[in-house]
Amino acid sequence: MRTLMTLLLAVLLCQSAFAQTGNTQISGTLHGASWKKISLKIGENQANMSQYSVDTQLNEDNEFTFDISLSEPQFVAISYGPNSWVNLYVEPGNQIELEADSKNFDRTVYFKGSEGANNRVFQTYMQQFPKESKFKRKQYKKGTLYYEVPTDIFSKIFLLNPSAFASYAQSIKQHKLNTISAYVLSFPDISPMFVKQLRANAEYEWAHYMLSYGYASNKRNLDPNFFDFANEIALSDDDLVNNPAYRQFIKGWIDYRFFSGETPDYNHFAGQYFLAKEELHGKTRAFFQSDILIRGLKKTDMSLMLNAYDDFVKSTEHQEYTTSLRGVFNQKNRAAVGSPAPSFTMADINGNPVSLNDFIGKVVYVDFWATWCRPCLSKISMTKTVQSRVPSSEVVFIHISLEKTAKKWRDSVRFQNLGGVHLFAEGGIDSEIAKAFDVSMMPAYFIIDRYGNFAPKPDKTDAFTLQDYLVKLL
Repeated sequence: MRTLMTLLLAVLLCQSAFAQTGNTQISGTLHGASWKKISLKIGENQANMSQYSVDTQLNEDNEFTFDISLSEPQFVAISYGPNSWVNLYVEPGNQIELEADSKNFDRTVYFKGSEGANNRVFQTYMQQFPKESKFKRKQYKKGTLYYEVPTDIFSKIFLLNPSAFASYAQSIKQHKLNTISAYVLSFPDISPMFVKQLRANAEYEWAHYMLSYGYASNKRNLDPNFFDFANEIALSDDDLVNNPAYRQFIKGWIDYRFFSGETPDYNHFAGQYFLAKEELHGKTRAFFQSDILIRGLKKTDMSLMLNAYDDFVKSTEHQEYTTSLRGVFNQKNRAAVGSPAPSFTMADINGNPVSLNDFIGKVVYVDFWATWCRPCLSKISMTKTVQSRVPSSEVVFIHISLEKTAKKWRDSVRFQNLGGVHLFAEGGIDSEIAKAFDVSMMPAYFIIDRYGNFAPKPDKTDAFTLQDYLVKLL
């Protein structure tokens, strides 16, 4: 009897430890699998602010297991083969088991057992409300962000007046909320936190559409009361920090509040940092402050971010958000104003060697781009205008492509008749030149002065501002 009690106690202790550490297991079987690699993609994790993938191999019985550590509920994705993937929802401590036909992975997946209840409902929800491909969605550039919306919302933003659009967006939200309420009645095994996350998807997606209409699309003469829609939702909710719809809206809302108000003479990102400090609270505030600082460090000069950076690392109660931030700060130091730019020698589009040292004595504008990056193409189009207005003997434009293939790069450069010096980085974002300049996203650009050192960047990068700025560096 004592032995039995000891075993039971050991089991309970193990289960308790499993839940407390947030260890989560996702396992399954893919019938008929020939492709042996399977990947788990975890979204922007709170602690490191970046997406990452975990790969594993199917065993001889076509079984797999992912053991991950989570501290918050997450929407993640499993991909199998070149173009097949499934979204799923996990909570810390879950042990999720699935089964699928490898030849039709995304359509045959079935989540087993009591802990599969959330994902059985989630798959039904995704089938009822499929998400449009990112490549088809439309974008508005406003403030420091790109506001992305589905094509049907994009067309309604263009066609409808404010009242009609608000009614249309409300009807979409209400239909989703009614559907979720029906799930709660029909599937008692789903968790309260899953229900909250699913409702948040509907509510903050709606809020994002409203913000895109009222702010990102540059509607004129809009009644300020239009933005009262934000009173219907919470700005700070620590349970939702990992919810993609919530993150998308809060980022946009802080951006809107900063640019629509009487903004102090701050760098845009530093200003948004201090605005978030005023308007958000708790873990939510720490997350978005850290996110703003990381984006600011990556996109503007470090000197403009120092006060906000110091304020955060010294005052935040959530030090877990400083880990990734400190890493970006240390990397940015390598490209700090006044530091020597990394030297390189690469072949241009005609096969001729090009070295950064060739241009000592000139101002050099270096950007990284690819044809699949729409914002990159917009920026390159803008620089064509600038190139025609500055002295070519004193200002050099170097465009480094992170395209997948050299052929696509050459075809694009010639088809668009792009000027400047064109280089191709074998390996794309993982190439040596991208690592040397610490490029982790695009578009990315740098300005190098006549002495070969990094120069400050202007706060704005429209054609006239960039033109004037480059001329002043001569």
